[in-house]
Amino acid sequence: MGNRKLPFGYEIRMGEIRIRQEEEAVVVEVFRRYNSGASYREIVAWLKTQGVRYLPDRLWNKNMVARILEDHRYIGEKDYPAIVSAEMLGTAIQKR
Repeated sequence: MGNRKLPFGYEIRMGEIRIRQEEEAVVVEVFRRYNSGASYREIVAWLKTQGVRYLPDRLWNKNMVARILEDHRYIGEKDYPAIVSAEMLGTAIQKR
């Protein structure tokens, strides 16, 4: 399987970008853990225990986590519904 067409946490339903409910809490927790001091490696280790995959045939890695933590679409840009606050994203970007 190739790259995701949408960021983790989103899906297209009836022609509209929507939040994928089973992934939303994971996105929020990735931001929360990182902003609380967890490393990429620690977040990846946690993600591997959650039973949610980035792609069906691929395990999580630090690059996938980094992509989430720098993606402005998670705050509602480019017609995406917001999953995290601008403050959460800003804190993550500052830490990087």
